[in-house]
Amino acid sequence: MDIEKLIAAYPAMTDIHITEGAPIMVRISGILRKLKENADAALFDELSARCLTGTGKEAYEKKGSFDGAFFAGMNRLRIHMYHSGGLRAAALRILPDLSSLPPDSDQPWLEKIAALDHGLVLVSGPSGSGKTTTLARILSLINAKRACHIITLEDPVEYFIPSQKALIHQREVGSDVPSFAAGIRDALREDPDVITVGEMRDSDTISSALMAAETGHLVLGTLHTTRAADSVGRIIHSFPEGKQAEVRALLSTNLKYVSAQQLYRTGKETFLLREILANIPAVSHLIREGKEEQIPSYMEMGLQHMRTLKQAAYGLRNISERERDRLMKTLEI
Repeated sequence: MDIEKLIAAYPAMTDIHITEGAPIMVRISGILRKLKENADAALFDELSARCLTGTGKEAYEKKGSFDGAFFAGMNRLRIHMYHSGGLRAAALRILPDLSSLPPDSDQPWLEKIAALDHGLVLVSGPSGSGKTTTLARILSLINAKRACHIITLEDPVEYFIPSQKALIHQREVGSDVPSFAAGIRDALREDPDVITVGEMRDSDTISSALMAAETGHLVLGTLHTTRAADSVGRIIHSFPEGKQAEVRALLSTNLKYVSAQQLYRTGKETFLLREILANIPAVSHLIREGKEEQIPSYMEMGLQHMRTLKQAAYGLRNISERERDRLMKTLEI
């Protein structure tokens, strides 16, 4: 099986699942389809030769799994290699070229973020909701317009972004730097303007990101939360109770925007639903006072691009009312 030919045969495919000796499975429009071809040992040998080099090979042999990314022709793919029942297996995610994607429906909002010179911006959502693509779009806008230094911390590096007006260093956790938190602390010694944190999953990383934003840098990060207001709570409650007041104060001052996005598939089309929270003075006060549950009521007012998930669903175009009702029930909104 040739990966490049497979991608060409199924242009709408987003994921490939392979298990040694078993039929190849592909995901198209959110649905898994079984192909006639089997994944043979030669395919895994080829993937191992491409991906498992240096520290990657050591990690795979030690942990039994590996995360990385590679090019197959002009296509960039993220790969997770693992074992199942003693057999080699892998999940591959196809990363579409940004230029091949339709324009983002919130382009003016993305441009507003790209123009920020400091503060914290969070892009949240479940796995597979397009967070990485959103960050790549923002970085591409900055790269095209600003002569600045961008440092990304990723696990793994997914979208490769060549320097244009900006100088870009993309650092991979595990090979270039030991952790996200260590990468942020290193970045502060590397004269950065923009720091991107691939995943803010622990208090050490979050604390380092807040410090970077507090010292005048633009910090972009991701979280695995489904609602924008929940992202605020997730950050605060990742710290011990005795530190939460300090974190609230830092967050209320340095947070700029939070988005929470999901992909909704109808079978033929995929729609991006994006909730947006802007840290206007009223929201900043609620964060500082520990009243995050009141934040959605301000989001509904629509100031500075704000909207709730329900408003995003009602704003979808080219969708039937029946499909919209089903969407509302699916999202429980």
